[in-house]
Amino acid sequence: MNDSTKQKEGAPSFVPPGFLNSAPCHRGRQASFKVGNAAKQDLFAEAKGKITIFDAWEMLGLNGEPKATCKSPFREDKSPSFSIHSEGKAFKDHATGDGGDVIEFIRLAIGGNHQDVREWLRERMGANYAPTTTHSAPKTRPAIQWPSDQSEGTGSTWKAFAKLRGYSCPAVYAMVKSGTLSFCKIGSDKCFIVTDPTHRAAEIRRIDGGLFFNGRKAYPLSGVDKSWLIGANWIKGEPKQTSVLFTEGATDLLAAFDLYSRYRREGGNESWLPITLLGAGCKTLCPEITATIKGRYVRIVPDADPAGDQMADHWQALLRKIGCTVDIVNLPTGTDLSDHLHTIKPTDLYSQ
Repeated sequence: MNDSTKQKEGAPSFVPPGFLNSAPCHRGRQASFKVGNAAKQDLFAEAKGKITIFDAWEMLGLNGEPKATCKSPFREDKSPSFSIHSEGKAFKDHATGDGGDVIEFIRLAIGGNHQDVREWLRERMGANYAPTTTHSAPKTRPAIQWPSDQSEGTGSTWKAFAKLRGYSCPAVYAMVKSGTLSFCKIGSDKCFIVTDPTHRAAEIRRIDGGLFFNGRKAYPLSGVDKSWLIGANWIKGEPKQTSVLFTEGATDLLAAFDLYSRYRREGGNESWLPITLLGAGCKTLCPEITATIKGRYVRIVPDADPAGDQMADHWQALLRKIGCTVDIVNLPTGTDLSDHLHTIKPTDLYSQ
């Protein structure tokens, strides 16, 4: 952007499906582990012997500094209540009661199960490991428990949604056809769903902007993987010149879609990929995304509040550690990207 971001060089060429129809190296500690003849070894046992919680903290790109006594990397912690002990082999969160070895630490950090931890470790330690057991099928990632059937809606649905939210009809069409936007009904409440074709992460909001039974704007979905950035499935296989617009929250992703659709219709020729994380409290990056986003140019658009500031600092550091070049858009205090849907110029947001 003109004054609020640093500029970059290069012209990306990627265009997400449906849209046209409408850095520095890792500066933290690097852990390198030789696998050796480990075909019959258990990956968890090998990891426990080679990786300390200090190492895992750095490898995961978690916020804060790992010390014997420190603040928890998994939650807001006003005073240090997290400890790492047994020569870095174990941890304890004295506020929540969570604790365990490095395997449990990684599991909590990535928000998955033990199969997810195994996949995360294989990417970093090698793939020549036999499963702990062979008599049962590996666990699969729990699916999102949808509260009702999803629908693309109709032309009248899209037109009404566009008018209500202030989006253009071509942008809403692109959102729907790319698998980012769908609709459902929970009880008597008409709702919209923000997700992507992987259905790894999602958020449901009421169309009228009201609250659900729990007093929150987002419906409490079970099975959501918050380490998955919605829209990240588009990155795989695309040229490294592709730039990424990294937003905070489901509605900001829709705002980014609309602004990008306007940018292209107004003649903008740079290609960007809008993606989002579900909330400033998300601290980890799914290993599958790491390989595809590393080395790319990323522009972060955080909410302009203390949580958004922390999010931006954390993700800027994490993304730079995997070789991304990063800049940050500074919005007026107390606002988010959706608030500027009709005041920000698309060329300011999506120009180099």
